[in-house]
Amino acid sequence: MWLDFSLSSVERGRYAVAAMGGRSVFRAARVLDVGCAYGGFLVAASEAGARLLAGIDINDELLKLASLQLADYGVAATLDLLDVTSPEVVGRLGRFDVILCNDVLEHVVDPEDAAAHLAELLDEGGSLFLQIPNGRAVDFMLQDGHYGLFGITLLDRLRAERVWAASYSDMYGVEHYAPLSYYLDILSQNGLSVRLLNQPPANLDALLGALGSRFDELEDALAVLSPSENDPELAEEMRRRGRHEIEVFRHQAGLYAESTVAAERSIIARTLWSTYELTFWELIARKPG
Repeated sequence: MWLDFSLSSVERGRYAVAAMGGRSVFRAARVLDVGCAYGGFLVAASEAGARLLAGIDINDELLKLASLQLADYGVAATLDLLDVTSPEVVGRLGRFDVILCNDVLEHVVDPEDAAAHLAELLDEGGSLFLQIPNGRAVDFMLQDGHYGLFGITLLDRLRAERVWAASYSDMYGVEHYAPLSYYLDILSQNGLSVRLLNQPPANLDALLGALGSRFDELEDALAVLSPSENDPELAEEMRRRGRHEIEVFRHQAGLYAESTVAAERSIIARTLWSTYELTFWELIARKPG
């Protein structure tokens, strides 16, 4: 999973560039990639015509890999070992026309500081692209996107780390799985206009049917979940929270099935889609010019 993630960085970067508007947005732009990791998003920004490229990350080893990949593509960029929540980040980097922030906010200790600094780093009229994992997505409850573990996104930070520690020995890296409303709030409080880029499918009835099947799968998995010999409380908490999500989904799906009001049905279906179907929220935030 991690190998595929690293090797796909350029393709994922090209996707983000296209989602933001492609060359019309990136031509001659000053671009910053926050959490640049392997450098692929900077490669994609260069291909789209950016004139200045910078990347920051808190992992020196990833910055070395980014440097190698940028060299392979003949791309010049400034790379810094720097945390977006650091008070010095704006003073050191200046401001940018475009900022990319992919799979980062769930890893920072204080996302509100991160949001404030992202807004400061963005020049007037600039655009910010974020991709953020959704811990309540049923697919991530079944297998999370960072470690491939069942049920870990159902738990609070400290319990999740205890589950993770049974399979891994390095540092647990996910600080939180916050709801979409939280991210919209902390970004808008810093003067950014934010919208969700993900669009729902045309057939919402089929979507809810497919979601229902995956919630059945979650219910079955929770029913046979065995308590850990070393930490039996974890399995019980995972089961309790999972059953709560199942009840919420089924209640809302029942309201959808009973309703004869088109607008009401659309509201319920879109809410369930953004809450339980989307594994990642893709947001674009703009700073007034």
